Amino acid sequence: MRTKHFLLVLCIVIATSLLLILLGPAGQQNDSIKSIVSQTHEQLRNLKNNLREASDHHPEIDPKYLAQLGFTQSIYNGTRANFSVVTYALAGEVASTILYAQNIAAKLPMEQLLIYDLGLSEVDLHSLQSFCNSSRCSVIAYDVSSLPSYVGDENMHAFRPVIIHDALTRAHTILFTENNIRLRISDRELAALRSKTENGSGIMGWTTQQAVTSRTHPKMFDYFDTDADNFLFLPMVSLDLVFFVSTPTINDKVMLPWVRCMLTPECLHPIGAQSGGCKYNKKPQYRYSGCHAYDTSAFNIILGLTFGFDESKYSTHEDPGSLYTLESQEQATKILENRRKNITDTSDHPYTDE
Repeated sequence: MRTKHFLLVLCIVIATSLLLILLGPAGQQNDSIKSIVSQTHEQLRNLKNNLREASDHHPEIDPKYLAQLGFTQSIYNGTRANFSVVTYALAGEVASTILYAQNIAAKLPMEQLLIYDLGLSEVDLHSLQSFCNSSRCSVIAYDVSSLPSYVGDENMHAFRPVIIHDALTRAHTILFTENNIRLRISDRELAALRSKTENGSGIMGWTTQQAVTSRTHPKMFDYFDTDADNFLFLPMVSLDLVFFVSTPTINDKVMLPWVRCMLTPECLHPIGAQSGGCKYNKKPQYRYSGCHAYDTSAFNIILGLTFGFDESKYSTHEDPGSLYTLESQEQATKILENRRKNITDTSDHPYTDE
């Protein structure tokens, strides 16, 4: 795009110069030519410098946000657990989060669970705490109001890298999931996946059927100074469930640029980006679908750049269906209501504990 602008301006300058030469008085042509050539060279130099500055410039974020989030000090401060399961709850998600806590307690009874409260009402918080009242379950009140206002937006999910970073200051390894996840696997199977991540790159997620380019607004690639063509055949990794290990590579090469993007509107939300209106029937399928995945898009660009566009280093193509299933907020609300009425309807549950 910058090249096109440069060529357009260049053509206009040349055309104007020729016109002035032709229309000027004969006696002044030599002086006019020298003056025009000099001015043209000066304008071209200024144009090149402006283009170079535009290309090199990235909007700066307020340093106080990085300091607030702990990026200006050692991430290893304090005592950390070896492993924690991590999720969050937004306003209106108490039913799903309660069932999530119960699912983790049943499947992973020996593991620590951290639930980040991102706006629950006092009544809902009290209800959640009544189910999360053991030494292995903690509700963390996390205030995002001191960060840019859009960080709390439910569509952009800019808060996810923020709470993942915070969780990595509390535990060496975390399993981050959405609260609508219902695990099927046992603690032994989870331990094997955790070990694979810790002995590997320090991060592992599950791929989707979509290319990174199909869910990423083209202008986000510009922010990271990379070409979208590098991601045409790189599968998008879901943020439904991801293992993270606190290592220098993950902290410095993944978490820091990810949080920086979340705190920079020009990166997170390029002009024209929207979360809805996906059209996956475009050919070829790696074309931009029209809907942007915000934090997930940035996450996948960073993973591609960090690991040389080799998704095998940070993800698996295995079907996640044997690992977990999803339960909607409506299903969770119905299940809790039935329990209050002492009604058992196994069809409400899309998973079993066997």
